Amino acid sequence: MADIDLLNKAIESFNSASATLTQYYRTLEVKVQLLTEEVEHKNRLLDGILDSIDVGVVFFDKDGIIRLINSTAEGLLNVQANGVTGGTSLHASIQDEVIVPDSGKPFPALVSRSDVRDREGNIIGHVLIFKDMTQLKQLELENERNRRLTAMGELVLKIAHEIRNPLGSIELFASLLSGDLKGSEQGDYANRISNSVRSLVNTLDNMLRFSKGIMPKTELCSLNDLADEICGEFSELFATNKINFTFTEHDECRLPMDRGLMKQAIINIVLNSFQAIRGKGSIEVTIEKSADRRSVAVLIRDSGVGMDEETRSKIFEPFFSTKDRGTGLGMSIAAGVIAAHRGSIEVKSEPGKGTEFIIVLPVEELSGTAL
Repeated sequence: MADIDLLNKAIESFNSASATLTQYYRTLEVKVQLLTEEVEHKNRLLDGILDSIDVGVVFFDKDGIIRLINSTAEGLLNVQANGVTGGTSLHASIQDEVIVPDSGKPFPALVSRSDVRDREGNIIGHVLIFKDMTQLKQLELENERNRRLTAMGELVLKIAHEIRNPLGSIELFASLLSGDLKGSEQGDYANRISNSVRSLVNTLDNMLRFSKGIMPKTELCSLNDLADEICGEFSELFATNKINFTFTEHDECRLPMDRGLMKQAIINIVLNSFQAIRGKGSIEVTIEKSADRRSVAVLIRDSGVGMDEETRSKIFEPFFSTKDRGTGLGMSIAAGVIAAHRGSIEVKSEPGKGTEFIIVLPVEELSGTAL
């Protein structure tokens, strides 16, 4: 009986130990599952981080075998991860800070290579990191180009200031000669010189105005007198080119404006109309008040070649010009001057049907006091 009791005790002890081991095993399984899930989560997180950055990352083990490559590196090198992982080549070379893929477009890059160590400090491989510098190189080139353009612009403005006054004198004396020699061939030559110099002075004024900005100094002026003055200045030029230039006024319009700026704006538009006419044609300038007498409209119509929709949409953009030798500033400055006077400008045009510019200006002080 004693032996049986001992055997039963031994069996009970074994069953107890077996149950303990089973419980421990189940606990271990849970811990392994949690650790596995944690590792998978960290791997997914690492993959997400590596694939979200705009830097190429490639990991080589200590034997030089590629074990990891992110999506950015795949795209830049034009390779697939499953095609290079497990191999030793990225199918690309580095030449003078330029990465040249075997099948793809070369690109300038910032490249870095670092050893990878474990917690004990042992080298377990190395990581290759590279960034596409194409956009930065383009920005550097653009910055250098802008720097040169700025320097050139400053030089041009200095030259414009230097030559504007002598040109004004030339225009004045040519006009005097034209008057003294009126009706003669020499007088015609003097008139052409005066017109050409006037056009050049207007171009210089546009350049200087664009560089300084538009800040009107307003005073009460007659828009009719201004328009009549412009007509007088250009009448001979248009007559010589067989262009009928007319000015019609329905009302006497006095309003607060910067006379010099407004003159330049209207001249720019009139010259644009003149340049749009091929051969004989006409330009009509009309001034009239609105029905409520709160605004004035200046209408400038021409019989020129007209504009398509694309040209019409860009006509007031700086440096946009359909002429080979144009600066592209005249219409932009005209629109800026009108906007600075709290006015608006609209253009209506169709190819082959001429163009009409509609300028609307408020008949009130810029402070808001009605006249």
